[in-house]
Amino acid sequence: MKLSEYLKAERKKRCLKQAEMCKKIGVNRSTYCTYEKGWINPKRQKKVRPSLATAKRIAKFTGASVEYIAELIDNEERE
Repeated sequence: MKLSEYLKAERKKRCLKQAEMCKKIGVNRSTYCTYEKGWINPKRQKKVRPSLATAKRIAKFTGASVEYIAELIDNEERE
C-alpha cells in the first residue's frame, strides 16, 4: 500500500472531507491533496514528501506506527 491510498482510505473510514482531514494532521489543503493524489506537485512536476513531523501527526491521528507510515512513504516513492 502507498501513503496516498492509506490517507484516502483513512479519511473515508472516518467520513471526513479533505479539508477536515488536513486540519486533523496539520497541513494545508493543497499539501494534503498532493499527498492523497500521489505527491506530484503540478507546478513543479516532482514528488512532495511529508516531513517527519507530518508523518508523526499522520501516525498519531490514524493510530499507526511511525515506522508503518515511513514504509508507506517508501512504497509511494518507489512508483
